[in-house]
Amino acid sequence: MELFTRPAAVIPAYPLRNLGDPDRFLFLDIETTGLSPASAQIYLIGALTHTEPMGWVLRQWFADSLSAEEEMLRSFFEFAAPYRTLVHYNGDSFDIPFLIRCAGQYGIERPFGGASSLDLYRAVRPFRKVLGSGRLNQKSMERLLGIERMDRMNGGELIEVYNTWLRTRETALKQQFLLHNEEDVTNLLTLLSLLSYRDFFLGDFTLKSASAENAALTARFESRTRIPAASGGTFGGVRLDAEENTLQLIVPLFTGTLFHFFENYRDYYYLPLENRAIHKSLAEFVDKSAKERATARNACVPKEGTFLPLAGSAPEGVPVFQAEFRGAVKYAELSGDLLTARFLLPYLYEVLRLAGLRGQLL
Repeated sequence: MELFTRPAAVIPAYPLRNLGDPDRFLFLDIETTGLSPASAQIYLIGALTHTEPMGWVLRQWFADSLSAEEEMLRSFFEFAAPYRTLVHYNGDSFDIPFLIRCAGQYGIERPFGGASSLDLYRAVRPFRKVLGSGRLNQKSMERLLGIERMDRMNGGELIEVYNTWLRTRETALKQQFLLHNEEDVTNLLTLLSLLSYRDFFLGDFTLKSASAENAALTARFESRTRIPAASGGTFGGVRLDAEENTLQLIVPLFTGTLFHFFENYRDYYYLPLENRAIHKSLAEFVDKSAKERATARNACVPKEGTFLPLAGSAPEGVPVFQAEFRGAVKYAELSGDLLTARFLLPYLYEVLRLAGLRGQLL
């Protein structure tokens, strides 16, 4: 086994103290000879830690032979024991179970003790719809954040590189998988900024402006959190665009005739010639031939105007309109009252909830 240790010139892209003591975090990544610990083994473990006054230090445990895995694991777990939070990218599904399974093969009990896990992949997964990336693997997220890598290989390709190194011991081959692992680990400090999407979409906003023109309502909101890269998407016809600390909401408006349906339809009569209902207190003045008892389907009055589709329930006292009885979309007539923070903030939060961007327990 070989252990490589050196200072790392890295800076966290997210305030670690918001999560806890930086000196209690261990950033890690592993390289393996396959996908299953039942048929493969770990040949490289990278860990990044912080201490005062040393700063950030990168350590890499390397199995320089197929028989060195146990020594490497015992050394790593002895080092990792004091750390309380493990930080990784998709490690809950791969790195951590792989390490624990391999540790069990050598009788290493409770390898991580009671350490908690911070999986950056799981943290960002709820927001994939607005990230503009078809994939959420680590390299895709690095590209989103503008991270440049010297390494151009993937873990699968490195398996053959490692196997060739075992035969040839060529230094250049070793440098390939050491560099890959180093960048996987050190880039985690920049990938921490992905947590800003969680803080942004789950946090509070303030309304900065709102207007209704060009057949759309446009509202701009401000957050205390800045996101590292612009994001956006369309959800049920509603457009959301986020950049830095601003979120813009664009909602298409409907102009035309809609209907307001009365819940207490038994108190109304329907006038077929006018396609509208009137209260029974007024219906007594209408000829019997021109009226009929209203039903739930026709107890309504038409309204022509410009309407905003509702994301949830309408505010108290605001009439709800529909294109038809029990229509899929409900509307409120556009007015100045709907362009205020009192209405638009709850409206935004409901849009985010329906889009799957708010309400997650992360």
